[in-house]
Amino acid sequence: MAPPRQLPELNEDATAEILLRLPPDEPAWLLRAALVCRPWLRLLTDTAFLRRYRAFHGAPPLLGLHHRLQVLDGDPDPRLAPTAAVPAFPHPSDGGGRTRALDCRHGRVLLHMLEDRRVDYLVWDPVTGDRHGLREPGNDWMAYSAAVFCAAAGCDHLDCHGGPFRVVFVGTNDAVDAVWASVYSSETRAWSKPTSIRNGRDVYVQARRGTLNGDEIYFTLSRGTVIVKYDWVKNRLSVLSPPPPDPEVYSGCIALMMMDDGSLGLTGIENSSLYLWSRKVINAKGAAEWVQCRVIELEAMMPMADLSHGAYVVGFAEGLGAIFVEIGGEGGGLFTVELKSGRVRKVGEPGVYYSVLPYMSFYTPVIAVDCQQKRGLTDN
Repeated sequence: MAPPRQLPELNEDATAEILLRLPPDEPAWLLRAALVCRPWLRLLTDTAFLRRYRAFHGAPPLLGLHHRLQVLDGDPDPRLAPTAAVPAFPHPSDGGGRTRALDCRHGRVLLHMLEDRRVDYLVWDPVTGDRHGLREPGNDWMAYSAAVFCAAAGCDHLDCHGGPFRVVFVGTNDAVDAVWASVYSSETRAWSKPTSIRNGRDVYVQARRGTLNGDEIYFTLSRGTVIVKYDWVKNRLSVLSPPPPDPEVYSGCIALMMMDDGSLGLTGIENSSLYLWSRKVINAKGAAEWVQCRVIELEAMMPMADLSHGAYVVGFAEGLGAIFVEIGGEGGGLFTVELKSGRVRKVGEPGVYYSVLPYMSFYTPVIAVDCQQKRGLTDN
């Protein structure tokens, strides 16, 4: 009997093409592949390969979630809830003291340190463990929101670890008829001079995640009835109206988003239909109007959930093109709805969600080893 035919070994180029296609939202697969043999480990920790890997997959994967509640509902569990098989990242609240997550973006988490006398806010990188504390900008506020984002020139935001960043703070005070905003620079370690705009009676900043588009960031006010735009480079505020009809048809639960063409988008659910709107420029002077661009029937996409108990938009993950939808009742929970593929994925158990803060970052063997070394888990 002839001996079994030995299969030819894969050359390095073929191996690289195979490993390049391992899904980034399953980081454990990369780690296991790195343990197969030394050539694979060498390849998976090669800087050029990792650059190709990130470029091939585009947007960083969703690794975990924070979320915010309305003020009267208190604060949720402060820890980052994992949505992928990654180690539990040591959280700044582990040493005691209340924290409130305000934003996740470009590999960073912005936390309000509610019981820390040394700093008011903390910019934290869960993957590397880096932390940067800062004080409040100084203006009085009753309701507020904030955002953190990378400020490195020319960055593609596929590997945002370290480097300069900005923090935008926007707030309202019941005693003052104005919305005010300021931006913090990690390079100067200082806040800009606050700027403000009249906001009308009984209009307050919602505790929702802002939407970034270049030099501009957008927040919603008072049940989504007004949108405020902050140009953080020019330090200037302006307001615009949401699309018709009144956002109350979406139970006040909307999410701002950036569309593929770079325009501002808005999404909300009425009954069991998910509506997508885009703010399109209509003339050379820059005038814009809202255009309804899509309606998605959720009952066909989500047969596992009982939509009669209510479905609400609670966030958006830029880059992934995924909308977060909270559904009550049997089979409910927190779901992502991917707009391009139509894929629906359950990422959280039933509960109260108001504004989901998606944490997205690549987690590769190099990062895993570096983090272990920082935490003293490897032998020297």
